[in-house]
Amino acid sequence: MKLWLLNGQTSISKRKQFQLPKPQSSIRTIRVNDSLLELLSQLKKNNQNSVFANSSGQIPSQAGINKVLHIHLKESNIDRIGFHFHSLRHTHVALLLFKGVDLYAISKRLGHSNMTITAKTYAYMLDEYKAQQDDIVEEILDEI
Repeated sequence: MKLWLLNGQTSISKRKQFQLPKPQSSIRTIRVNDSLLELLSQLKKNNQNSVFANSSGQIPSQAGINKVLHIHLKESNIDRIGFHFHSLRHTHVALLLFKGVDLYAISKRLGHSNMTITAKTYAYMLDEYKAQQDDIVEEILDEI
């Protein structure tokens, strides 16, 4: 199964078809776990080519995707004002940083052409991560 991961800057054309991203680095292969692959394999079984396509195969607009996301957030009792589909990308980065994934690996996963873009975009998260790491260093030094 082909799995296209398109960078956040990739848009859907007015004809509601995916357009390839302009930066070549945005076209990439990333590793995912088996449970996600199993879920995605169900697309083929249901004759779907896109996660977001409706039953007639039409691809919804960004506004349509965000509307459905907000419905699911509300059903899950999650109140996040200003949260949209692209916010999931930032959530993914925050989780990876929190779990100690290297910035280089995150940058490649996001399709950034270099780590500087990642560092500038997520500087606020990196500052928080650095503060957490400083706490760990301080605890280590206190043990000496």
